Amino acid sequence: MSEAPATPQRRSAAQRLREVARDLFYRQGIRATGVEQLCRLAGTTKISLYRAFPSKDELVACILRDDCEQESAWYQKALGPDLSPRERPSAFLAAAAAELRQPGFRGCSLGLAIAEFPDPQHPARKVADTYKRRMRDTLRRICAEAGASDPEMVGDALMMLVEGAFSSAAYLGASEAAASLERAGQKLLASALPPVEGGSNQ
Repeated sequence: MSEAPATPQRRSAAQRLREVARDLFYRQGIRATGVEQLCRLAGTTKISLYRAFPSKDELVACILRDDCEQESAWYQKALGPDLSPRERPSAFLAAAAAELRQPGFRGCSLGLAIAEFPDPQHPARKVADTYKRRMRDTLRRICAEAGASDPEMVGDALMMLVEGAFSSAAYLGASEAAASLERAGQKLLASALPPVEGGSNQ
């Protein structure tokens, strides 16, 4: 990793550690990434790491909180006031498919963390589980607002499709997983939501 350029206010050791950790955790896994490697690539020391973060587990939780914010940003437009309630479930689906098509996508970082840490009391799991439950509630809500007769079922089904597409990207390829998500998701929404005025359900 190249040395960071000198600036009047150079990035702190904590910031460098977060940037390096986020990349390594995502590319090679959290458990596979050791503290020594993190410190070496961030150009810092273990003392600096443990001064900024009480433990590696807390560093992981911090990175995942950043990931929650980033994932929320993927869906900001789809869930915002610029679209009608009827349009939002489809826009959410499109945003998830677009993320799948981003270069280097290898899965949802929160889902990957859940797979690595079976203990629901682990700090990483608490962050990831809370976010996933909140997303489930959001999808149920927007499906209700869009007019679904069974919004809990439709919201859950939409979430399962997205989660499945994210997981299958590793063996299907991200482009195929995204296309499958769009096909299945649009069929789900076409059957679950009332048609829009004019007879089209898109």
